[in-house]
Amino acid sequence: MNGTSQGTIFNQATSADAIHCLWMQAGVVDYKLCDREYDCDQCPFDEAIHSRPSKHGSFSLSRDHVDAAMMKMRTAHSMAVQGCEVAQSLFYHSGHTWARVEAGGVVRVGLDDFGQRVLGPAYSIELPSAHATMKRGEVCWRLTHQCGVTHLVSPVSGKVLSVNSNLLLRPSLVNRDPYAEGWTILIEPSDLKGCLKRLMYGERVRQWLAQEIEKLRLLVNGTSKQDTKISTTMTDGGLLRQEFLSGLTIEEMRRVISSFFPFPLAGEPERNHAILLQNGR
Repeated sequence: MNGTSQGTIFNQATSADAIHCLWMQAGVVDYKLCDREYDCDQCPFDEAIHSRPSKHGSFSLSRDHVDAAMMKMRTAHSMAVQGCEVAQSLFYHSGHTWARVEAGGVVRVGLDDFGQRVLGPAYSIELPSAHATMKRGEVCWRLTHQCGVTHLVSPVSGKVLSVNSNLLLRPSLVNRDPYAEGWTILIEPSDLKGCLKRLMYGERVRQWLAQEIEKLRLLVNGTSKQDTKISTTMTDGGLLRQEFLSGLTIEEMRRVISSFFPFPLAGEPERNHAILLQNGR
């Protein structure tokens, strides 16, 4: 080993806390030790995650395999905050939507567990058409529930590659499995690095969610005239239970819901199947 190589390895080791694998930074994997001096172009792991044919002939993954693996990650790497599930491999927007970086740098998005609990059962979901342009923090799709229609924002900017057509007939997937089968849109990001910097990740998500739950508890107890019932369903055992809004009127529920989403509730609930937007209409 020559002096230059030894120096490179030494510098890399001493700065291990500052340098990470690209896929660690993106949140796709929790940890990966790099033995290639962070040369992604020569990395078989990077080739596999991009679904490119491996130059080294060691292995390669199809897009279906990568997508399946990403879907399973939330089960293996998740935690609960007072009953709400947080997938540690995801990035979160304050409007209660999430982003998962996947093969090829595309981003899968959806509604987080806290959001689906606050909104309640989804009656229908309205999604954008393919090739529509999304902007971070702006309305991306709409969910109809018992209190009306809530507008959800996109956590990243970019072009829509595909939508979850299963939600057309089974909008309840958003409630039953928000981080996997209940995903909504797949986006080709226009500024992935810039958008990720503006999202929450890791411990910051846990702290933020704990604050949101406390805010919800105070709002519900301050709104309802049935304080004892609401307090019990919200805090028994430190868990956020599904029925915590059951003691509120529709108007009271609307006020609580509007406190957690950037755009106000609109219209009356429509109890029909989701409609896929066509031609931007």
